[in-house]
Amino acid sequence: MTDYDVYATAWDDPHIVEELLPARGLSFSMPLSDHGEASFSATVEPGRSLWRAAVGLPLSGLLIARDGVPVWSGWIAAERQTGPRTFQFSAKEWGSFFATCTAPGADYMVTNSHDAFRDLITKAQAVPGQNVQVQTRPSTGAMLAGVQVEAWDTRYVADVFGDIADQDGGPEWYFGTSGTLANPTRTLILGDRLGSTTPVDVLQYVEQTTDWAKADGPPSVVLLSDLFPAGTAVQPLDRRGGNVLAMSRDRDLARSATQVIATGDGSEIAQLRRAVTASTMLSRGWPLITRYAQNGAIGDPDALTRMARGELAATAGISTRYALTSFDGDPDWTQISRGSTMQVTLDTDIYAGPRPYTFTTRALGVSVDVDDDGGPAQITWSMAETMEAS
Repeated sequence: MTDYDVYATAWDDPHIVEELLPARGLSFSMPLSDHGEASFSATVEPGRSLWRAAVGLPLSGLLIARDGVPVWSGWIAAERQTGPRTFQFSAKEWGSFFATCTAPGADYMVTNSHDAFRDLITKAQAVPGQNVQVQTRPSTGAMLAGVQVEAWDTRYVADVFGDIADQDGGPEWYFGTSGTLANPTRTLILGDRLGSTTPVDVLQYVEQTTDWAKADGPPSVVLLSDLFPAGTAVQPLDRRGGNVLAMSRDRDLARSATQVIATGDGSEIAQLRRAVTASTMLSRGWPLITRYAQNGAIGDPDALTRMARGELAATAGISTRYALTSFDGDPDWTQISRGSTMQVTLDTDIYAGPRPYTFTTRALGVSVDVDDDGGPAQITWSMAETMEAS
């Protein structure tokens, strides 16, 4: 059985300062281009409270190991007393620390996006009291950072590297954990596109659905024991295969469009406009849903048309996101980098579409919920948002 252990560290040193905290209800997340979070509770037992001094705000860090291998680390950000001797702790991955660091004045307009990102971290950690020992790795991006920080700006480092990453073509990132228990490391991971581009594993949900059967005649009431119909059209469901224990799907039309009108240079009647429509979807009965895209700097009709087509390609469909839950080890989430492509197979009739429904998508992160009684942890996979047209 897979073991998860929790250790205390210092904020400015990744090494363990206290062995095996008595953590219960442990859960942690590892998203892409965001800061993961962790939480657990611990009870201070009489005469066995030496660990408590090692977990205090704002001086402490947290290290989580899976079978003796570091997998998550962060800064303990909050504690709440939930009982006479019990506390609930929460932590965030180390990248969140840079939301407290003032961004230095710098011109990154023509600096490579990866270089600018690393420079922000390096300069922040060079300030006394801000070195959380995050290491960086060499890499080169395809885009320029295109941002500038004035000396008088009141901005944080995390704001600026977010501006760099959020641009079209900007880098993906996360602050990961690696190394060994004797020498754990906190590392910034950067890439224009992180994770494998080919499917690295399969998430499969298979549901047993009994065929609908007509009831034997109309229901009738004869005796007290016969108050309910003898037959029913609703049959119980059960899983009959696959490695996915549970799944959910969220869909909405907040970003959807079947027509995009792009506006460019000019004003009023002289304003340049180009409209494109999703003719195939409209011919299949979709309503006309219009979205405007504006860029007053575009004065070329062809460029404006390309802009409209790009916006339509990103919005033609239904915004859809899946969350899938599996047991730890099937598949092994530690071997799948954040952002990797996975194959998903959903063998169920609840979506009124073809069965099974198979597609590929990116796993943008995982959330791990550890069983206090020694059972397998449950892994919830956050899959990338897609624009489905059915």
